[in-house]
Amino acid sequence: MVWILLVLKGKRAVRSVLKKIRQRHPVPERALHLLRRAATLALALALLLLFLAPVVRAEVLTTDTVWSGEILVSEDVLVPAGVSLTVMPGTVVRVEAADSTKTDPEYVSHRTEITVRGVLRVRGEEKNPVLFGSAAPGGEDLLNAWGGIIIDAGTAEIARAEVSGAETGITVLHGTLAASGLTLAENRYGMLVQGEDSVVELRFSTVSKNDYGVFLLNGASFSRLDSILAGNSKRDLYSGKAVPRRAPESSTVAESSTVAERVTGRIYRDEALLGMNLWQGKVLIDGLVRIPPEAVLFIMPGTVVEFSRRDTNGDGIGENGLMIQGRLVAKGTKDAPIIFRSAEAARAMGDWDSINILGSDRVQNLIEFCRIEDAYRGMHFHFANVAVTHSLLQNNYRGAQFQESLVTMRYNTFSGNRSGLQARDSEVIFVENEVVGNHNGANFFRLDLEARQNLFANNEEDGLRVREGVSRLVENRMLGNRFGLLVADANYVEVEKNLISGNLESGLALRNSDHVRVSANALVHNGINGMIIRASRGVISGNAIAANGDRGIAIVSFSGFIRNNNIFANEVYAIGLDGESDVDAAGNWWAGADLAAAIYDSNDEKRLGSVTYREASPDPFVFSWVWPTIETDAAWGGTVLVPARVTVAPGAALSVLPGTTVAFGPGSGLEIFGRIDSRGTETNRIRYTAAARKEPGAWDEISLQQAGASVFAYSDFSFATWGIHSHFTPLTIAGCRFTENDGGLRFRSGPLDISGSVFRGNGIGIRSFRGIGRIRSSDISGNSIGIFIREKGASFALEYNNLYGNERYSLRLGDFNREDVDARHNWWGGEEPAEEIFDHEDESYIGRVHFAPVLSGPVDIIVQQ
Repeated sequence: MVWILLVLKGKRAVRSVLKKIRQRHPVPERALHLLRRAATLALALALLLLFLAPVVRAEVLTTDTVWSGEILVSEDVLVPAGVSLTVMPGTVVRVEAADSTKTDPEYVSHRTEITVRGVLRVRGEEKNPVLFGSAAPGGEDLLNAWGGIIIDAGTAEIARAEVSGAETGITVLHGTLAASGLTLAENRYGMLVQGEDSVVELRFSTVSKNDYGVFLLNGASFSRLDSILAGNSKRDLYSGKAVPRRAPESSTVAESSTVAERVTGRIYRDEALLGMNLWQGKVLIDGLVRIPPEAVLFIMPGTVVEFSRRDTNGDGIGENGLMIQGRLVAKGTKDAPIIFRSAEAARAMGDWDSINILGSDRVQNLIEFCRIEDAYRGMHFHFANVAVTHSLLQNNYRGAQFQESLVTMRYNTFSGNRSGLQARDSEVIFVENEVVGNHNGANFFRLDLEARQNLFANNEEDGLRVREGVSRLVENRMLGNRFGLLVADANYVEVEKNLISGNLESGLALRNSDHVRVSANALVHNGINGMIIRASRGVISGNAIAANGDRGIAIVSFSGFIRNNNIFANEVYAIGLDGESDVDAAGNWWAGADLAAAIYDSNDEKRLGSVTYREASPDPFVFSWVWPTIETDAAWGGTVLVPARVTVAPGAALSVLPGTTVAFGPGSGLEIFGRIDSRGTETNRIRYTAAARKEPGAWDEISLQQAGASVFAYSDFSFATWGIHSHFTPLTIAGCRFTENDGGLRFRSGPLDISGSVFRGNGIGIRSFRGIGRIRSSDISGNSIGIFIREKGASFALEYNNLYGNERYSLRLGDFNREDVDARHNWWGGEEPAEEIFDHEDESYIGRVHFAPVLSGPVDIIVQQ
């Protein structure tokens, strides 16, 4: 009947239009009558066809399905493993946009999507292509687009099809796609392919007129034959790969073999447990177990709670679980965690429902040292008061979900879930958690949130997404995600002292947010933008924004101040505008960049606003590096204060730019397991020095332990315990100065190459233990001991150096060195070399130094690279 009412309403509109026509132009009554009938009939036919089109609502296809004709998708569609969806020639699929707060854990995006975990076959023809598009065609705002087709560990075969109006036309996550005659146009992203196990083959296809063409992330395989990848407005092809991460630490959640071998002690089905209940040993849940109000469930350390799989509606999601309306106290220990998991022989994500805590807010529920896996939602809270600590949530569709609750989470790990966690309308303290290796990391909506010292890393989409509410985000690390941090529609957000690095696309995105303060963050080495801002207002101050792949800051529209930041070494632009509003960016340090070239604004494209950058700071602002570990590539520039020891992890590289001063606090230093590239220039040297006391031993050392090949060039080291301490690391030292340290450089193995360097005023200039290397064209003078070779000196060569004026010895062999040392062709200050050397002539059981021939005069200090 709805379409009939619309026809009647349309008839009235037709009559109104025809009346106006008749008033302006005399029309015979007969002609007017025929025109009225024809218009009404056409309107009725159009509306009838619209309402006869099948409407696909939220649906999990449980059998092989065929689509043809007109299809309207109003909510998500899932093609599960073992099921196929075939789309016939000429089919038109229109998809309605969804509110981006939708919460179904089994789906991938925040938008309406067609997700394929089984098989998708699209059988378009040259004259009858298949069309996938928005239900509101012609809309230009892709912020409200649909989610696209998502091949999620499934397979797709697509022929003669067009996909448009989507956030991402086609996404391939750990799946395969073979396409011929495919057109991807008018999307924000044409195609996203993610993961080493994703394979895409395009033939005779076109990816054009999108914002971005094809994104290949984390080792995805992509090939094309006779295909067009061009004409996308921002970038045609982009490839990025995050630094791999270790698996979550298992020491706090290790499963005891004695626990695994226990026989099931209790079986519960659909029932309510009254009073006080104690679980230990092994428990099987074969239904929905309810703990009603006033009842309490205690679970002892080492208990294993298993859930059988029951799926009565065939949607692929298990239904057995726990419902806590009273109180839950599940307190494991580090060595005897409590385990919640599937009881199936082949355990899988979604085998059981959840630990539901509903309406339990009078006392705090406790979940400590637990491992929760294989669930639809590992934990689900509503109107609850819950504390979760030291727990691991993995292999769930969603690790945790809660709303209208008071929640504290500390020291937990969310890993390997479809969605790490999602929350809304709650008060949350979130401290020292790890959200790593999920598809979506954390999604917080309308919270009163305090998030401190958390790690959001290697999530395939967002690391952390914050919408609306009030949030304080301090000293977190967002590393190796596709997007590091998204803040949208927020009323008040403080983003302070966060490390946002190595994210594949953007580090920080601000959208439609007010009262935003972004301060003292490091936004470095992100794949495209360090920061992107749209329709937001606030203050951006005291940040280091460096070495990002495209723009340091990309701005569509922003009201506020960008002041007192160090913005340097971004590959294309320091700031790039993409909107008409002007931006105030005066008073920043730009590392001497040509700002006319480094800033993209109305001087480059007239439609854009202007960036005010005059009154630039002549000197860098002191930036404090407060994060203990560098796990993705990072860049240091300007003046960097290091108050405590910083570790460069394996696989990561630290680049120190020319002119940088690194000031170490007492006892601090650098520990390199990855790689360091410290290349100053002759006129723009790098300095490593003490932040306070200017005396030897005021800071510790730069240690390289089995690190990757590293370089220090035109770098100066002073007031350290040891300037450099290297073990089993290929290391080049060129044009460096080591002065006023307890020790300049010590090393074991190598190989080490030193040239054009000065070691002066140190306790020991160079100390070698079983060293492999060479010292050339360098000056070692004014130390207590110039060079000390403790052991195995035969692989260590010195030539064309100045070795003189050292207080005790210029070259001393250690008591355990039995080998001879080659020290020919050096200048010894005009003195008899034997007077400068301690060797076999002083202790008969150690090796000799061969110093002849001796140079007659000093050598020039020459850098040899």
